[in-house]
Amino acid sequence: MKKILALGILLFFVLVIIPEYANSDKSNLVLQEKCAEGAKKFFFERIDLYGGNWGEFSNVNEFGWNKFQSNYNRKLDKCFIRIVCTRYPRNRKEDEPIFYSIELFDVFEGKEYGSFWREQYKNYNWPLTRCAVGTNKCTNEQEFENLIHSYMEQ
Repeated sequence: MKKILALGILLFFVLVIIPEYANSDKSNLVLQEKCAEGAKKFFFERIDLYGGNWGEFSNVNEFGWNKFQSNYNRKLDKCFIRIVCTRYPRNRKEDEPIFYSIELFDVFEGKEYGSFWREQYKNYNWPLTRCAVGTNKCTNEQEFENLIHSYMEQ
C-alpha cells in the first residue's frame, strides 16, 4: 500500500508539478521577450515625441543621450520601462543648464508611474522640477530609484 501511494505521489509530481514549473519558465521567458520588444518600440516612439532618434536628438537646436531598461514584473504582471534622458543645447555654452530626467512607464498601457526631472548647471543641481512615483514624493535621485526598484525587479 505504501509503495502504491509513493508511486502515486511520484507520478503526480512527474505528470503535473514538474511540467507546470517548466511551462511557467517558458511562459515567463515569452513574456520577458514580449516586454523587451514592446519597450524598444515604446522607447523609439517616446524619443520621436522629442524630435530625436536612437541615442541622439536630431533636433537642430538640441543634443542629448537617451537609454532605456525594460522589465517584465511577474508579481504585477506588467511590463515596465525606465527611460533616462539627458538634453542640452547643441551649441551649449558653459553657463547653460543640462536637462536630466528618469521616467517609469507601463509599456503596454502607456501609463506613467514615476518621473524625476532636474536641470543641472555646471556642478550645481538646481532644485527638482519633479520627483514622484505614484503619490509618493521624493527629494533626490536616490529616493526616486528606491521607489521604482520594486517595479524594475522580477
